[in-house]
Amino acid sequence: MLRLAALTHLRSLDNEQLAQIAPHACERVIPAGRRLLLDGPFAQELLLIAAGRGVVRCAGEPIAELGCGDVFGEFGQVRPAYATATVTAITDLRVVVISERAMRFLSEAAPDAVAGLLGACAVTPLGRAGAQAGPRPASHLSVVRSAAA
Repeated sequence: MLRLAALTHLRSLDNEQLAQIAPHACERVIPAGRRLLLDGPFAQELLLIAAGRGVVRCAGEPIAELGCGDVFGEFGQVRPAYATATVTAITDLRVVVISERAMRFLSEAAPDAVAGLLGACAVTPLGRAGAQAGPRPASHLSVVRSAAA
């Protein structure tokens, strides 16, 4: 829980919300140079960058750089507009990962914690049966969200 509390993204969450989310979050280090396909293993996860830098590419073209405070990944059933997007780690990326399954469990067990998490990460929550609740936030790339935006 202390590691979650240290994340810039989650400073607006209270201790109870962090305690509810913590058992469902894991930390991973993505080595520099590794490319993540956002329609691959990380497609159903929410990743919060705690440290490091990465570059977003679409159709091979760099379109954005990510760093501490940015959020990426997709955990919705709806395919992103840019399914070919990738994030390549420029430096080692330390990320906190929350799976779609964990998000759905938390939605039932701790809806206030999920609302706080999604609000802090500027991610539109999912509705029933995978349909998105409300419009997607405007973004240069639908699968990449910035907490600073």
